Amino acid sequence: MSKSNDLSTFLVDYGPSFARTAYLLTGDQDRARTLATDALVTVCRRWPAIRSTGPALLVLRELYRRFLAADVPPPATYPLAVLPPRTRAAVVARYHDALHPQQVAMLTGTWIGELDKELQQALAHLRAAHPGLVPAAPQPRAEGEQGPDWAHPSETAQAAAPHAPEDQGPRGALVALAAELPATHTDLAQPVLALIGRKRRIRVATWTTVSVGAVGAFVALIVLGVNAMVANVERTIAQSSPTSSQQAEEDVPDPLPAKLDDPIQYAYLGYCRGRTDNDPSNPQPCAQWRLQTTSGNEWRLGGARAGYEEDSRTSMPLAISQDGRRIAYRQLDGAYVVRDVPSGAVKTIDVEAGKESAHLTSSPNGRYFSVDFGSADGATLDFDTGVTHYEYGDEVRILAVADDGTRVVAEKEKAQDVPGHASITKLFMNGLTTLEGDYRVDPGLLDFGGALSPDGRTLALITADSELVTMDGRTGRVGGPRTDLADYDLIGVER
Repeated sequence: MSKSNDLSTFLVDYGPSFARTAYLLTGDQDRARTLATDALVTVCRRWPAIRSTGPALLVLRELYRRFLAADVPPPATYPLAVLPPRTRAAVVARYHDALHPQQVAMLTGTWIGELDKELQQALAHLRAAHPGLVPAAPQPRAEGEQGPDWAHPSETAQAAAPHAPEDQGPRGALVALAAELPATHTDLAQPVLALIGRKRRIRVATWTTVSVGAVGAFVALIVLGVNAMVANVERTIAQSSPTSSQQAEEDVPDPLPAKLDDPIQYAYLGYCRGRTDNDPSNPQPCAQWRLQTTSGNEWRLGGARAGYEEDSRTSMPLAISQDGRRIAYRQLDGAYVVRDVPSGAVKTIDVEAGKESAHLTSSPNGRYFSVDFGSADGATLDFDTGVTHYEYGDEVRILAVADDGTRVVAEKEKAQDVPGHASITKLFMNGLTTLEGDYRVDPGLLDFGGALSPDGRTLALITADSELVTMDGRTGRVGGPRTDLADYDLIGVER
């Protein structure tokens, strides 16, 4: 399954099942669609990190968590309304989703020692209140019997039809009840993909830098899109289209001058009010990069690609050196360049652009800028000499660059002698500093990039659970304090 379509396949295969689970929990068709969509967007926007770690169970966990946290009563006419929310969740998880008792206990917060008794009482209550709903005695799976294989489409994902004559027990009753949800509310693939793409564009357009932790003299800075900020931007975009006079009054800053002594503090993407025809490869002035300087002045970066391409689902990158005096971006002609803001000098990173989203990063002193594409060779420009250094491989990622030009490089290689693995990811260092490296790492640690300490020995990385951790660059050992970043929408680790 290729990287470009496996998320779509997952949503097509599993989306209807999640929608029906949400309907059984809420008893409301519209609430069910919203609940399932929100759970899918929350989990699947981190698809590269979770695609191989049981994504279906992660979505179910988020779906049940959201349902229990909302505590909104279902319609009084809904048959399962006679059950309290947590008990209803346990019944749906055990019989409709066919989960193992331990998984049911985990999702619903029910003590596993009391789960079977609670399920029996719940079914008895349902039969008393609605005799025609569960006509047969409950037949739960044996304690040691496994639930469905979440790595492949399962019976839960295929429970689309109301017919199940061979199962007249609790599962058959719930499948028939869930079949009342119309097809218009079970097709979630397109809306989920659209929301994930929209949130990605908003996160790119709303940058802020937050200091999250220190290890000795090492401080990692995480580029984050804060949830509240994303929500505000979404509300702004969702407003009704402005009139033509409002469009004419759109505030667009002046282009960045050839030379500017004022350092750049941060950048964000401009937004064209009421326009949907912007081309990221040649953006309108209102949609170009906006550069905010330390003195509070704002400029736009003409001659640079900016925005999000719907067709390729790639974002146009931009990187700023730590002192704010150099920026890297992709020009309208497709070349990746580094511009020295005070002098106006521009130098090209001599690399052929890849088809996937590019990743740009700089050394803390701004001398070195690297670009990689995730599926092709990477390159690093030494701005002082104008020389480009290369990293070769099928899937190369340059995580960080030190002040002396040392690059921390991750490369995915095909594996023929590693049982259970089609590929492995190795980490090594290139440049003036020679460290041990060349060891296998968990690829999930590299999804958000990395930051290198001043001595070139420690890496800051993000785990799949959204925790900041440090890794010894010589041994690959992960240790030290962990910083929880679950409240943020992470974009990447820098500096």
